[in-house]
Parts: sequence; structure tokens; C-alpha cells
Amino acid sequence: MDDAPKKITYSAIARQSGISIATISRVINNSPNVRDDTRQMVISAMRQLGYDTSSIEAKSSKSNDLIIFNIPSLENPFYSLIIQGAKAAALRNGYNMLVNEDPINEKSFDTFVNLLKKTNAAGLITTNCLTRSTLIRLNDLFPLVQCCECISGLDIPFVTIDDVASARNAVLHLISLGKTRIAFINGPLEYKYAQDRLKGYLQALEYANLKKDPDIIIQLQEINYDMAVSAAFQLLNSDQRPDAFFASSDVYAAAAIKAVRRSSLHVPQDIAIVGFDNIELSTMCTPSITTVNQPKFQLGLLSCEMLIKRISGEQIPISSMYMDTELIVRETTQKSGLPIR
Repeated sequence: MDDAPKKITYSAIARQSGISIATISRVINNSPNVRDDTRQMVISAMRQLGYDTSSIEAKSSKSNDLIIFNIPSLENPFYSLIIQGAKAAALRNGYNMLVNEDPINEKSFDTFVNLLKKTNAAGLITTNCLTRSTLIRLNDLFPLVQCCECISGLDIPFVTIDDVASARNAVLHLISLGKTRIAFINGPLEYKYAQDRLKGYLQALEYANLKKDPDIIIQLQEINYDMAVSAAFQLLNSDQRPDAFFASSDVYAAAAIKAVRRSSLHVPQDIAIVGFDNIELSTMCTPSITTVNQPKFQLGLLSCEMLIKRISGEQIPISSMYMDTELIVRETTQKSGLPIR
């Protein structure tokens, strides 16, 4: 007769506890995305089946007060105030925060998850561009909130803005100044913000009965000042010269200002410019940049507070929060005055 102990399986624990196999897996892998009472039910069922739960209980008793804030790039100044807002909420609730700029995709998924496990992260805020499948897999393992970049229609909360409406209003402002050939400098189209700001730009043109011209839409693969200067300069010195630029970031708008100067033209008399984000750069430039203000600090603050509620197991409805934006009119679209070189 074989006296070897019977192997305990996930399915046996599921039958004993009445809890799903997916949740049991999260308990055994010490995912924080499990309520304490559910975790204890799984551990109790495992004990009843003769399973040694000491290692699992030791892991679950370890303090996890760390929130990971994942961003695409530390070089993009847009994220600075968002990070500050998230950090303020984290510290106020007794959490620490670690900023991480790793890409999260199918290739890097396991490495990123291992990072979260090794740091015993309590939860994750991501502003990165993630696929639907990657988001779902992460949400199954850790409490997760999307900030700025998001995919709607999933049971994963997010805090963002209405990029379509914000971009449309910015372009309509240029049209109200009599501009009819409005070029668009846009970022990488895998990002929601770039897709939606392009939609808003095109909607404004359609509303004003202006023809879409693909030759004056500049599509860049990263937020890069020098690349934007070069692209805008080429356009300004071609047969397709625009009379205005709408830029999907203030970095691009600043680049457009430099390109206009290199072309011996004036802002805003010859070329009007509107940016997006209202980062510090927009007031430091000469002329100062008309731009769409995002409530960056609040975006970070609210996304972190939402995450902490998920970590604590509060039964909150999965919410989709859209923050208001505002067009800040400055010198790059002033209607009168001397040209600013």
C-alpha cells in the first residue's frame, strides 16, 4: 500500500473552500489583490486538507506598504506633478511609493511581475500604454488603477481627462482666430491620448468645414523636442506651410516656436500655436504658450486614493473618473501686439 501523502491540488482546495481556483492561486502566490477574510478561508481549507500553510502565512504577514507608480519615461516633464500628487496621497495614508519606468508588455510581463513580488508591492498605478490582455492579467494579480492612459470597458478603475473634447476646443480656439491651415504635431499613436487628440483635431476641422490635409499632420514616435523642431521646420519651409500649430504636448509647442523663429517668421502674427498639458515649460517660453491645462496633481492624487481603497478591500464601485481641463490663453495666440521673436 502506498503511504505517500495525497497531493493537494487547487481543485481540491476550491471544493473545500468554495473559492475560485484563480483566487486560490493569488493567495498561494501572495498577491495583495485578495481580501483578508478570503485569504483566511483558503488557508483554513488548506489546513483541513493537511497542507502545510506556514510559508504562505509567513508571506502574508509581511508588511506591504509600497505602491509602484509606473510611467513610460522619466524624461517627460508631464509626469512630475502627477507623481507628486500620487506621492502626497500615499504618504498621507501610510504608504511609500516607488517610481518605475519599465515598459509592460508580453515580453517584459514576467520580469515586471517578479519586481512587484520581490518588493512586496501593495498595488500598482500605471500611466503606461498597456494592451487589454496585459491589463487584465495584472489586475488578476495586484490591485491596479489606470492614470491618464486607460482602456475603458474593463472592470479596472481609471482617472483621466476627455482628450477628444479638450483637443477639439483647443483647435476651435485657433479657428476662432481666423486660422484655416492648422498643422498638428502628435505623439505615438499607440497611446490613447494621441489617438483621442487626433480625433478632437479632426472633429474641430469638420465642425468648421475645413478640409483635412494629411500633409500637415506630423506623427512622431516619442516626445522629443529636437525631432519636433526638425519636422515643424520642414513643414514651415514647404509648399504646405500652415498658419497655426496644434501640438499634443507643450514640448512639441516649444519646438514649433523654435522652428518658426528659424524660418524668420513671427509668433503669433504669422503662426499661432497651442500646446497641451500646461507644464512649467509653457510659461518659461518666450512667447508663453497657450495650452490645455490638465489637473496633473489631482490626477495623481485621486488615482492613488482610489488604489488605496482597492488595497484595503473597500467595496467601491469600479469607477471611471474624467477630470476637467481648461484652455489657458497666453501669448502664442494673442490677437494683437508686436511680434515676439
